[in-house]
Amino acid sequence: MAETQTEARRELRITYAHMITPHRQRWLWAPEHQGVIPLATGTIAAGAGGEGKSTFMLDLAAQLTRGELPGDLYGTKHTVIIFGPEDDWPTVMVPRLIAAGADLARVAQVQAATITDSFTNERELRFPVDLDLLREAVDQTGARMVIIDPAPSLMDGDMNKVQDVRRSYEPLMALAQEKDLAIILINHFGKGAGSIGAKLSGSHAWRDLTRSYLAFASDPDSGERIMTQDKNNYGTGCGSWKFALESVDVPTDDGNANVGKVRFLGASDLTVSDLINRDVMTEADEDDRNAAQGFVYDFLKNTDAHEAKAGDVIKAGLAEGFSKDELKKARSRSKNPRILSVKSSFGAGWVWQIDPEGATETAEGAQGAEGASTQGPVAPTAPDPEGATKVPASQNVAPSAPSLHDVAPSQLCRRAECDLPTVEGADQCAHHLDISSRFARFEKQWAHQKGDAA
Repeated sequence: MAETQTEARRELRITYAHMITPHRQRWLWAPEHQGVIPLATGTIAAGAGGEGKSTFMLDLAAQLTRGELPGDLYGTKHTVIIFGPEDDWPTVMVPRLIAAGADLARVAQVQAATITDSFTNERELRFPVDLDLLREAVDQTGARMVIIDPAPSLMDGDMNKVQDVRRSYEPLMALAQEKDLAIILINHFGKGAGSIGAKLSGSHAWRDLTRSYLAFASDPDSGERIMTQDKNNYGTGCGSWKFALESVDVPTDDGNANVGKVRFLGASDLTVSDLINRDVMTEADEDDRNAAQGFVYDFLKNTDAHEAKAGDVIKAGLAEGFSKDELKKARSRSKNPRILSVKSSFGAGWVWQIDPEGATETAEGAQGAEGASTQGPVAPTAPDPEGATKVPASQNVAPSAPSLHDVAPSQLCRRAECDLPTVEGADQCAHHLDISSRFARFEKQWAHQKGDAA
């Protein structure tokens, strides 16, 4: 007698909130304790071709395999699964991983194999039809990060249709939650300017089904790559960071493979939105930008040392009707002269200063004067975490200069926090006298530019 199959039925389930145990959000990547890429869900990373999004994700993966990725998994080495159908593994993927310092024994390529008596055929997984194989791979490897690059090429359906995108990748989001892993979907930008959210190629479902969205673009002025978080459902904010791609040679059995390697540079005032919309700024936007730049320059110019705490400049700008973003962008976009953001030498946090290295001539009368430095310009120090070049607060004084113990207070430089002796016939040291001369020339150039604009 044939068995009767039980018919499926629906029933109502109600769960009250007090029955659910709360827990905090965990993060795969949290630079400076700021959650960026969450665990137990998906993140989408997008940008035009060649912006470094794939290389950046491989760098994070390499840190995870070493147990060095800042976040909740720091201190423990974990496996990463990578789907990269567009990149050849022997010539591209593996050399990139070596350059990033990955533990190759913890990086897995996963494919589906069709086996018959006469042949074995390997292919890339497609979703959602091969979800069971991905689940099996996660269980076997213990992976906590899965990279799918590019995600549209491994979906079953049309990347421009909402239902196809959701049908393909929503099951992966459920798997991420079940296994407490991070799934990174890499996509491309569409053409034209506009909001970062609208730049994603294909359906808006790509952005909707993930909880975090990272956009990538290049800064043509500096050559640096900018990464901006446009969506962070589980975090407290959306930041922007910068990194450089350095060309390195990786030795192989048949010669060197030249690949890119990430050098992370920290936080950035510049955003991807700034970059992709830079060339479509309206005349009114240009006027607003010039006004903000003029305010920042004038504020700093009227200080003794031509520098001020960043918070003080922003506070004054807000009182004048500028927004915080307008002031920060004005600072980063100022070119002649540049406005630097640097760490204060006196423990006062971040300061903005007019770049004293914009001119090379020394102050009139300072060169060769008693107490002036005879060692030439001081070389800039290494970039600070914001990428600006920090100029030393003081120069070495020539050996003939009197020691500070032998100089009366009235003979010391008038600049605040400066204890160097003055140049003969002046009230400043050689270093600050040089800076004052440069700023005088900058002021003339600025006045001339504003006159031309008028």
